[in-house]
Amino acid sequence: MSSRSGYPVVLTSEGSTASDTFGASIAGFISALPDYYIRDWVARLYFQVKSDRRGIVKRAPYGIAKVHASLARAGIDAVIADPNKLDKVVGPSTKVLGIYTMDPLGLSYGSGIVYWILTLAGLRYAGTPYISKSFLKVLDNPAVKRNRNGMKIVVGGPAVWQLVDTGMQAKLGIDVVYEGEFEEDGPAVFKRLLAGEAVPAVVTARRPVPVDLIPTITTPAIGGLVEVTRGCGRGCQFCTPTLSGMIRSIPFEGHVDKEIRINIEVGGVKEIGLHSEEFFRYGAKGIDPNPNKVIDLVQKAYKLVKSYGDDYGITTDFTTAAVAVQARKLVEEVGQYMNEGGQMNFIEMGIETGSPRLLAMVMPGKVLPFKPAQYPDIVENAVGILNDSGWIVVGTMIINLPGETDDDVIKNLELLDRLSKLRIMTFPLPFIPMGALRHRDFTVLDKILENPLREEFVLRALSKAMSEAYADADVVTAKMENPVVRRLIKHLMHAAVGFVLRRYKEKLQSMEPRRPTAPQEIKWKIHV
Repeated sequence: MSSRSGYPVVLTSEGSTASDTFGASIAGFISALPDYYIRDWVARLYFQVKSDRRGIVKRAPYGIAKVHASLARAGIDAVIADPNKLDKVVGPSTKVLGIYTMDPLGLSYGSGIVYWILTLAGLRYAGTPYISKSFLKVLDNPAVKRNRNGMKIVVGGPAVWQLVDTGMQAKLGIDVVYEGEFEEDGPAVFKRLLAGEAVPAVVTARRPVPVDLIPTITTPAIGGLVEVTRGCGRGCQFCTPTLSGMIRSIPFEGHVDKEIRINIEVGGVKEIGLHSEEFFRYGAKGIDPNPNKVIDLVQKAYKLVKSYGDDYGITTDFTTAAVAVQARKLVEEVGQYMNEGGQMNFIEMGIETGSPRLLAMVMPGKVLPFKPAQYPDIVENAVGILNDSGWIVVGTMIINLPGETDDDVIKNLELLDRLSKLRIMTFPLPFIPMGALRHRDFTVLDKILENPLREEFVLRALSKAMSEAYADADVVTAKMENPVVRRLIKHLMHAAVGFVLRRYKEKLQSMEPRRPTAPQEIKWKIHV
């Protein structure tokens, strides 16, 4: 169908999520800054989206690429559109607009971290997180509003809980929120909407999708992502991958290899990201890793990408501390393929807490096959192993977990001390009861900082994270495709992070060490 009258099904996402930020996905983190700092002209330059003259993207967020492939398999023709060119694809013939979102109301962990980064540096926090603003801009797009009467809006992604829990779904005019994995149940929702049938306001996937129902992408993914596993199976109560059940591994032949080729041959990427919630458990049937399966995957992927040239490579994104210690030799061998020639890459690790007591209470599977009492040792050893194998760890630690006492926070501080000499960015994440959230409501974040011990933890964790970011500016910007942009962003990063670090140092010097005389659980009374 001609784009003049619009395509029947259009898929898109918030502008910041649709951008590959010059080829370096990690640089997209600044989308959590409020729009006070990211003015529209800055956003147009920084969050560029590669698309053709029709408004069709050349690379898409991986989640949208999977939705697109699932719809195509079900016989539904859809396009993935540049959110900045919706006027070229949305028209009178558009029946369904699907929007993928990572943080629609600016209430996710990333926005909370940025709020703390600015607040503790004495910097002004004003406006809406840009990632949220770019989502709202899609809904307010003139082409969307002009054709709204004949069109249904479906929103999906890992943060759609924000729209449901805050009651903002109806206020924003969103017809359907889709929660969970899309491939099995999602296409039927689109078919019903196209047929004019009624669909519930919230649709939740029935179960984790079996591997044989997961299609291969046909649109290249931002960051060259290729999914190799789904789920985790460790059972942490607060974690989204837990909803995806036990780990499922996706076969190389006929799936992973196809997506690698699409990303390289059509997307033009030179680095393939083997995406997993816990990469070193690829091929595992339970908690214990299967090293032979992992090495087989890595060798095949490495051989395939190198067939395109010596400057092509592979990497991965997530691990746990437990598996890194349990399978040290495996980590070291994989590092030789992914971090060859002494290069460094980032890998994320959910540390969550330094308190064995909290670990046993909220996430006992996190440390398996080890014991909760061993966890601080496991984390320290894991970061060292990963560093030695070529990875800089991005480690997240949650503050304000249910049942948390001052003694638990002290355990967090003690773990930070143990990690101080290692290459790790320690980001403190606020645990916030979802039902208590409202748009731009940072009340709980402020209350956490009102507690002296917790403020000290957040400040020390951010100081370590910012110090490591300053030292690793070359690694952060290395994948940016434009050398001029790479140098400029590195310069700006050093200036901004250096300023924040000086503020943090002054604040830490003014602090008295806080050690309570007795454990005390902190409780919040939240007014909504």
